[in-house]
Amino acid sequence: YLMGDSFKILFYTKRKEKLKSGQMPIMCKISVNGRFCTFSTSLSVEERMWDSRRKRLKGRSEQARRTNELLDRIQYAVYDAYMRLKHLPDEVTPQAVRMLYSGQRSSSIGIVEFFGRHNEEFAQMVGLNRSKSTLYKYRQVCKHLHAHITAHYGLSDMPVTRVDRKFICEFHRWLTETAKCSVNTVWIYMIAFKHVVTQAVACGIISRNPFTAYKLHCRHTDKSFLMRDELRRFIEFKPSTQAQCRVIDAFIFSCFTGLSFSDVKRLTMADIVRRNDRYYVSTYRKKTGTSIDVPLLQLPYSLINRDYADSSRPLFDLPSNNWCNTVLRMAADRMGINKRISFHTARHTFATTVTLANGIPIEVVSRMLGHVSIKTTQTYARVLQTSISNEMSRASKNIESNYHIPDRLMSRTAPHMISKLRRAP
Repeated sequence: YLMGDSFKILFYTKRKEKLKSGQMPIMCKISVNGRFCTFSTSLSVEERMWDSRRKRLKGRSEQARRTNELLDRIQYAVYDAYMRLKHLPDEVTPQAVRMLYSGQRSSSIGIVEFFGRHNEEFAQMVGLNRSKSTLYKYRQVCKHLHAHITAHYGLSDMPVTRVDRKFICEFHRWLTETAKCSVNTVWIYMIAFKHVVTQAVACGIISRNPFTAYKLHCRHTDKSFLMRDELRRFIEFKPSTQAQCRVIDAFIFSCFTGLSFSDVKRLTMADIVRRNDRYYVSTYRKKTGTSIDVPLLQLPYSLINRDYADSSRPLFDLPSNNWCNTVLRMAADRMGINKRISFHTARHTFATTVTLANGIPIEVVSRMLGHVSIKTTQTYARVLQTSISNEMSRASKNIESNYHIPDRLMSRTAPHMISKLRRAP
């Protein structure tokens, strides 16, 4: 809908973000003088029924007639909001049109309410292009935010417009001191909060982003991995129950393939392919969607239950991640391994002890891990002390043959080294 080439209403569908029903959500785009904003119409349509030229549903079915009528009503209501704003002295923005259309004023929207709406929309995409664990994170942040506002201000909610730099600092401090979150947990939660606040800015509720120039920091932590001897202990460990055996087998399998818990949990025999007399794990990462192609050594291949060859049943039939971590920690204690072990330790072990420590280039390791960027792989890469010792032993003869200790320093040299130095050319 055009008016002086400055105002436009456009309906479109999100083909790449279909709902669980398989239908495409219908979105509305409002443009004013080259700027725009979008919002969901809460309507959806099957891809075959959408006319991309007319921006309406095809045919004369009852569903098409009813949906098209609703789209017409939305268009008229958005246009009416635009015309009402034209008579006001303030500048007309697409965000202001959207807010007036929805019957909301920026001063009346609470940050907890806005956060909750974000989580509801996010939940609709879980299983498609959003993860359940990320939704849980957003819900935790929203829960902490509500608790902070209640404790600090005595309110159930606070207008989004009152979220400024001071409020951000207070919430950051509350997460640290009251909620007792670790430095890195606070960092993760504040990033999630920043994302929601940025969405409020995009919707025109806040004019300026209060997170501008607000620095978020994390603390670097060394990820635990199994050394060669510790990995052997896990391989030789004898679980007491069949359930524990499945967890240990899956953990060892991950140590030699680099698969994450979610990828191992859904692995089936269809993901095991044979090429040139060698078996490969050929699948994709659930987290990023990137492809994985890892050669299977004899040990991980022997762990596969090939009774499921003609079935889509998961190869390891694992319980929850928390339960698996409990089993692994108990097993580590029995083996005398004094480390905090989780299922993700296997992924670190694959990147260090199994691959990098054996001379496999980091570019190849990155590809097998399914990383989008090699920078991610570098966080997994840990140079083992044994590798440092071996490499220095190999290079020491060449180094010492070129740089001799002068006679004046011989008295400071260890006795057992003097005979070697005198024999040096």
